[in-house]
Amino acid sequence: MSTLTDEAEPPVVPPIPGGRADAALTTIAGRYAVDLEAPLGVGGMALVYRGKDLRTRRDVALKTLRREYRDDPETRARFRREARLLAFLAHPNVVRVFDFVEDRGASWVVLEQVSGQSLKGLIEEHGPFPPAETAQLLEQAAAALGHLHARGLVHLDVKPQNLLLADDRRLKLIDFGLAQPAGQPQEAIGGRTFGTAAYLAPEQAAGEPVDVATDVYALGCVAYELLSGRPPFAGERAGEAKNDVIRARLERVPDPPSRARPDLKLPPWIDDVLLWALAPDPAARYRSVDSFARVFRAGLEGERLVEIGTTGRAAVAEVPAGGSRLVPGSAAPTAGSSAGPRPASRGLGLLARAGGRVARQSGAIQRGLWRWVAAVGLLDAGLAALLFLTQGAIPGLYEPAATPGPGSMARVVVDDLRMRDGAGLATTARLVLAEGERVIVTGDPVPGDGRAWLPVTREGDGATFSGFVAAEGLAPATPLERLRDAIGLD
Repeated sequence: MSTLTDEAEPPVVPPIPGGRADAALTTIAGRYAVDLEAPLGVGGMALVYRGKDLRTRRDVALKTLRREYRDDPETRARFRREARLLAFLAHPNVVRVFDFVEDRGASWVVLEQVSGQSLKGLIEEHGPFPPAETAQLLEQAAAALGHLHARGLVHLDVKPQNLLLADDRRLKLIDFGLAQPAGQPQEAIGGRTFGTAAYLAPEQAAGEPVDVATDVYALGCVAYELLSGRPPFAGERAGEAKNDVIRARLERVPDPPSRARPDLKLPPWIDDVLLWALAPDPAARYRSVDSFARVFRAGLEGERLVEIGTTGRAAVAEVPAGGSRLVPGSAAPTAGSSAGPRPASRGLGLLARAGGRVARQSGAIQRGLWRWVAAVGLLDAGLAALLFLTQGAIPGLYEPAATPGPGSMARVVVDDLRMRDGAGLATTARLVLAEGERVIVTGDPVPGDGRAWLPVTREGDGATFSGFVAAEGLAPATPLERLRDAIGLD
């Protein structure tokens, strides 16, 4: 991202498509024409304006802090952090950032302008979405959030207003102003915590640590609204206090979508899939947004939902009308479902006890069972070895350090990672590294511009390049990658 501005004579400013015909346009940083009289969007802390890049003639959106927050150092630092975060997110379902500039006593983030409409606006204009379209939107939103979660961050402001559907039907996740590392309570801004009450997870509203499950809950609220036309805890009266909406989610579970909108005749599986995402206990929700989207797709296609991928226990109970219903392993089946199979762990226990009785009666069967156990043990050991070689980790047993140490090989995990001649965004970029390239870390992290920078070297084309890269752009190389490099294989 360039932060340089032109001091030359201001260029001729063309009209902005969609703007006022008689607009007195303002030029920001000598490069971006913007109509400050007609904001595209207004948020709790920021404003977004329609603009045009005068060099590339590209339509852009410019985001800046509201006036009451511009003089607050904490808020300004967080705003800059949002710009840096977006610069390292490269995903087709995440809005792109082009530039970050300072002008007129304010910071400005220059973003991709999405030609389309928010999901909130589409719901208000056209009503609820059918399940098939909801599945497509849910998958795109999950892909964007999964890209963020893979970097140890959570969004914390997932709502229909922050999901834009472009004219080409591609969904874009926007507004990363509340994004932060997972595993800690939501950070306060100016002594206040922000968020929209209708989409807050219980733990977020209660000031408890937030993680991936918090975004799963908010995405569940979005899916609920897409299907029913209203969020699960919308105020029953116009202007209902935010605290009343928050208290409702802390004290009860939402009505199933089919009960909230019986006129839509939603299939029963939708109730179960969504209520898992909206479980009050974070540990009982899907363990990832991708699990949520995959289970929704499976329900849509009529597949038997045997494994739902939550962090808690789960069982499958048969529905008399066919298919299956999802119910918590520690709770009774949902209304309308019959007593079905117990969790798989109980079935395995019954099998083991039955096998024990048979083994006591037959030495041959007992020896066969021991051979089977040995074979399973060897298979597990082989799988563990394969995981270690290809991923450098064995989930639950061994996890490598997140940041590569001095003298170790590292893999580039983002597109277009820039190697700079110093630690900071103001330094000169010497080389652009593609995702998957390997470098050698030569020292400890160095702070700069609010982030950590690693000194690295890269060999290629008979030359050796040295410089600094942002630490979040690297991951430790796996043993298999180190082996391939040692024997000269790419």
